[in-house]
Amino acid sequence: MARPVVVVLAPHWGRTDEGGWITRQVAGALAHASTVHVITPEGSYAGSRVDGVFTLHSLATPVDPVAELRRDLLVKAFEATSTSDEDVAGHGIAELLDRGLVQPWAGATEILSRLAPDLAVVVGHRTLGALQSLRDAAVDVPYVLLAVAPEDENAGCVHFDPLFDDAVAVLTVTESERNTIVAHHGRPETVHQIGAPLATNQSARTEPNPWVGDSDYVLVLTGASRSHEEDGLFEEEHELARLIRVCFPDRPVGVSHPDGFCAWRNGEISKGWPIERSSDLARLFAFAQVTVDLRPDTLFARRQIESLLYGAPIVVPHDRRAAEHARLSGAGLWFESPGDLVGGVGALLDPTIHDTFAQRGRAYAEDRYGSTARFVDKVLVACGMTSVDIDGSVPVASV
Repeated sequence: MARPVVVVLAPHWGRTDEGGWITRQVAGALAHASTVHVITPEGSYAGSRVDGVFTLHSLATPVDPVAELRRDLLVKAFEATSTSDEDVAGHGIAELLDRGLVQPWAGATEILSRLAPDLAVVVGHRTLGALQSLRDAAVDVPYVLLAVAPEDENAGCVHFDPLFDDAVAVLTVTESERNTIVAHHGRPETVHQIGAPLATNQSARTEPNPWVGDSDYVLVLTGASRSHEEDGLFEEEHELARLIRVCFPDRPVGVSHPDGFCAWRNGEISKGWPIERSSDLARLFAFAQVTVDLRPDTLFARRQIESLLYGAPIVVPHDRRAAEHARLSGAGLWFESPGDLVGGVGALLDPTIHDTFAQRGRAYAEDRYGSTARFVDKVLVACGMTSVDIDGSVPVASV
């Protein structure tokens, strides 16, 4: 019996941010039960090639980042000014939102017609160009929407309703993302939380970071570069990181900046290169007493889940999606003020509290995000495909 054919329509392919990573994981999960083709406007030349377990079709008509930025800024402006749905749908605003974003997908129509897939997956809750290519193709194919809706993007703009209205299922990663989409679009029975396939790197537990070692340190993650400290940019983040160093002088503190790593011990600093590889970040989580993330990622807060998997409780801003993991796991704290931050870190440095939180965190992260087999099963079931037995030790797809 021939395997079903699935086409993934991704505006970007190969990115290592959270959206790019989960896109590849979902495609990999589908590859367990189908033949998966990926169509993307990206690429330096038009053509097809093998990419791991996928066939990648590049259109070489990449979406202009300026067009994406214009669309996103317009949506934010509508949200801030309470623009009515009728205004968004009329007065030429719809055309302005789509300008430069639909045409790059024109080449996908012929590929879709030729492949005649059994199912399509549209990536991104604002990817109307992919939806248009499906409608223009000479095949009638159902599609699933992989929402990829970060906390800082309005998933309720009426202009993008057709993506949700016509989808047979909508895939989300976290409970917060799912709740947001259901609140705007309803149909809760079609909106599925699939989680993510994350696991610990066992070698990380035997290879401590050379700058902070295995000394039960406080790990601080910040999106503010060291060079910005002198420029006065991202001042709040720099001040919060400095506050932790000052309030806990007897405790080693490691601060990971985008452009370098700083380890503080007894008032002295050691400087190292940026933490760019996931394996290096895992080594930091494996020996940290607590992880403070001052600027968590906005889709599903992958770093917080990984920290919990390694037994390091988390402290995060109260108004970020990362706080979901702190609340649901019972293994983290969230802060609204500098006082909350210092109090939270101090509490988690208590051995008894730390051990209780660490146990809870590992249990939560392993249950919801620590199994490849469960992730594959959730994706296949949500997409209406036959579940298969998967060896949970095998990663879904390499990055």
